[in-house]
Amino acid sequence: MSRSTTPRRNRPFWVGALVVSVIVSLIITLLSLFAVWWAPNMGIYHYLEVTSEVNLPMWWNVLLLIVAATLMFLVAANTPSRSARLAWRTMAVIALLMSLDDATMLHEKLGMIVERFAPATGMTFTWVLLGGPIALAVVIMAIMASRKMHKTPRRLLVSGFVVFLGAAVGFEFIADYLIRTEAHWFLYRVTYHLEEGLEMAGAALIAVAPLSNIQRVRLTGQIDSAGGGTAPWAGTPAGR
Repeated sequence: MSRSTTPRRNRPFWVGALVVSVIVSLIITLLSLFAVWWAPNMGIYHYLEVTSEVNLPMWWNVLLLIVAATLMFLVAANTPSRSARLAWRTMAVIALLMSLDDATMLHEKLGMIVERFAPATGMTFTWVLLGGPIALAVVIMAIMASRKMHKTPRRLLVSGFVVFLGAAVGFEFIADYLIRTEAHWFLYRVTYHLEEGLEMAGAALIAVAPLSNIQRVRLTGQIDSAGGGTAPWAGTPAGR
């Protein structure tokens, strides 16, 4: 019986990267969630705990966003279409700013602005009152910019921003409500771990978006750019 000469289908490596990233994110989230029982008196507790000033979940999130930005700049550098190149660079800069915010907690400073002009909100996490509109603006920018990209990276990118920013803002509102209603401490703990876990999943989706574009070009070879030329890793019009 002869071996088939049919070439094997190329499996999308971005799918594997996404699966691995999500699994790592899940493990990190669960380690932190249950560390209150298995490592309360160990030095590693504050290293794992997502509410600590410097912790493993924060590092992983920042790493994913920096990888995402790096890959987006790489794709942009090899994209002949000016509009597609600008779209990738814009998303790369936003991903870098998100990594900076996550590492330095810049969004918390928004709460100081809110409290200065509206001190009687009664909220614990006042930053969401400004952070919510900013997050919505970023999602809209991602939707608009991704129109210059192929459908797979476009869907991954938009999904990633929606999941990341939706979790960051939405679960803060939920956590604030739980604090004001004096809900059980573990319910609050689960809530902010869901927030962090979904942020990691969103960052993973953002990171693999440029990977999917790179592999698409590897499989199809040179493709027509929006400007009419041919070049590797180029973006294509949304309808193509």
